[in-house]
Amino acid sequence: MSFHLGKPILVMLLVALVSGAVIALRDTPPQKDLTLWVFAEGHAITYRSIIGQFERETGKSVEIHHLSTRAENVRLESMFMTGQTGRALPDVVEIEISHVGKFFRPPISQVGFLPLNDYLQRGGWDRKLVAARFAPWSKQDVIFGVPHDVHPVSLTYRDDLFRQAGIDLAQAQTWPQLHDLCLKFQEYWRARGYATRHAIELPRASADYVIVMLLQRGVNLVDQYDRIHINNPKVAQTVAFYAQVVAGPRKIAAEAAGGTGVWTNDALAGNLCAFITPDWRIFHFRRFTPQLEGKLRMRPLPRFDPTDAPTSTWGGTMIGITRDSRNHDDAWKLIKFLYLSDTGMDALEQTFGILPPVVQRWDEPFYHQPDPFFGGQKILELYADLARQIPPRYVTPVTAIAQAELSVVVSRAVRYLEDHGPQGLEAQCQKWLDTAAEDIRRRIEHGRFDE
Repeated sequence: MSFHLGKPILVMLLVALVSGAVIALRDTPPQKDLTLWVFAEGHAITYRSIIGQFERETGKSVEIHHLSTRAENVRLESMFMTGQTGRALPDVVEIEISHVGKFFRPPISQVGFLPLNDYLQRGGWDRKLVAARFAPWSKQDVIFGVPHDVHPVSLTYRDDLFRQAGIDLAQAQTWPQLHDLCLKFQEYWRARGYATRHAIELPRASADYVIVMLLQRGVNLVDQYDRIHINNPKVAQTVAFYAQVVAGPRKIAAEAAGGTGVWTNDALAGNLCAFITPDWRIFHFRRFTPQLEGKLRMRPLPRFDPTDAPTSTWGGTMIGITRDSRNHDDAWKLIKFLYLSDTGMDALEQTFGILPPVVQRWDEPFYHQPDPFFGGQKILELYADLARQIPPRYVTPVTAIAQAELSVVVSRAVRYLEDHGPQGLEAQCQKWLDTAAEDIRRRIEHGRFDE
């Protein structure tokens, strides 16, 4: 037998022909009716555990894809920009709050997600969910996502260590009062040889915790109409205060070790004794440091002004329908099942221990039970009370840029304090923030779409 290209090439051709025939004759799995993309593995596992009920009740099959956050964002942006339709386009997508702003850059009519106002109003869900929680997922009052959570923020602290120092941290009504009590706490422990025991966890050069405080004060760096507030005088006041908490002679804070849950070891060791805690952080205490049971207590956030909220919000996830999906009504049914049904909310509570956004749900006995981990304190009841008072948080295409600009100002404020002391710090912060506001303004103009 001869072949003019040689036997190896002949063998490769035969293998290719046989493989092609096998692939062509192979049974392909039937296409699912709906496709859901999620970025969090925990969400994928939870949804797969309950999706069978939805499929039985509706007769619709669902394919759940878990993608990394980056992969989801890049693929979805590409699909929206190229007008992708058909099977490749997911019907339903979850998006994390720090990444949603980029999707709101086009005019409302060209945003890749479907407006959900009509669906929400039709079922009364616009009144049943926490109204402020629609803010991150909206552009100019058009709602593109249903909130997965609320994430109210509290202050959690080592009550045993504060009590040993003769301090009841729950008595501090304002942030400056808390600052003074924490200084006394550190003085007590330093006199007893605990030189590295700090009162509270706060990083030196991150804007995350400053944003928590600013939201309390009703300040978004940029609002949903692209109005810039980063140079609001309250921002300069807050940054100047924060700098004196994390640096200088009145320092009471230090940064925790990085990594998921690792930071709780600082609480266990007594290196850091108070923490800013959205509801999702409490899970880490329970999982990684069960030895803290009975030693922790929780309270609302202190305020700067009497009109401030006693809480804030940190983090979050939305679920939305792609505008070019051909299954809008079925996609909405899936959202209601995963986020708004008893089955979906039961799974959320049992897996993550966080509050769902449906206010009526908080009347369930589950939210009013004493928690032994917090010495019998009813912490879910406290979170539910705070959730009713969360301020709106807006996310725009320039929000991430504004947060980066704020981080730079925080770092410069810390350096200024260390070099020059507090005299003139607030005024200097205001100058830096005015410069940042002008830079953000130029970026907004540069990135604006023509309507």
